[in-house]
Amino acid sequence: MKKYKSLSDNEESGVSEAIGFIIMFSIVLTGIAMVTLYAYPVLLQSQINSDERTMEQTMISLQNEMKLLTYSNVPYRDIAVRVAGGTLDAKDSTKSTDEFILSYPNAGLSATESKSLKPGEIRFTSKEGTAVYTIENGALLSREKFQPGSSMIARPRWYFDDSTQTLVILLTKISADKDYYLSNIGNIQMSMLNAPQTVDINYVALGHPTQDVTLTYTPDTDNDLSTAWKNYLTGDSFSGNRKFEKTATVNEYKFSGVSRIVIKEYTIKIEDL
Repeated sequence: MKKYKSLSDNEESGVSEAIGFIIMFSIVLTGIAMVTLYAYPVLLQSQINSDERTMEQTMISLQNEMKLLTYSNVPYRDIAVRVAGGTLDAKDSTKSTDEFILSYPNAGLSATESKSLKPGEIRFTSKEGTAVYTIENGALLSREKFQPGSSMIARPRWYFDDSTQTLVILLTKISADKDYYLSNIGNIQMSMLNAPQTVDINYVALGHPTQDVTLTYTPDTDNDLSTAWKNYLTGDSFSGNRKFEKTATVNEYKFSGVSRIVIKEYTIKIEDL
């Protein structure tokens, strides 16, 4: 009968160490897999959220710089920016597919005049995230990729003076000689060298009753910001105690009881990006 040799203490110790090593190695691999599977996406999303918050503040700063151009005597602004997690681009007004049309009676009330604006834009699009921030017609707006709806982060300089019943609309158009893109660190150079085009009609001073002003906004179907504009025009955020009212016509709004209408159209040129 064949006899089997029993393991010595040293051999048993070696086997135990090998098994222990395999177990520990398996635990380490499992830990790495768990971190990769669960923790890394959380860290990645955290970085995306941080980049989007940073770019929201950057876009607010850019909007403020554009406001400075329109009411200060400084014709140039040069702003250093760091684009995080996406692409910043500028589009000339002639390439806009969205449009603002203001309609109002002329000084003699003999006809209706119109002021049309294709605004152009400065837009940030997140690469890995869903945020899209757009500076358009003096406002900063946001939306989510592939989702309906939009919101206004910072308002344009539009207001109604209750004491004089004056409606003031300050339109802002972006001009660019070419398409500009920035995805890292760079400078945005902007200028406003020409005085704004101005419409100023005081109906009451001319002996007329108050008038209605109509605004029609046609959105860009690829960057639909109509919800944000609707909420601004008809909501409590519009400066003054009165606001636009939505009409039965699609994308049309009416402001009633205007004694004086003042419209100024500013053109801001993107010199470099």
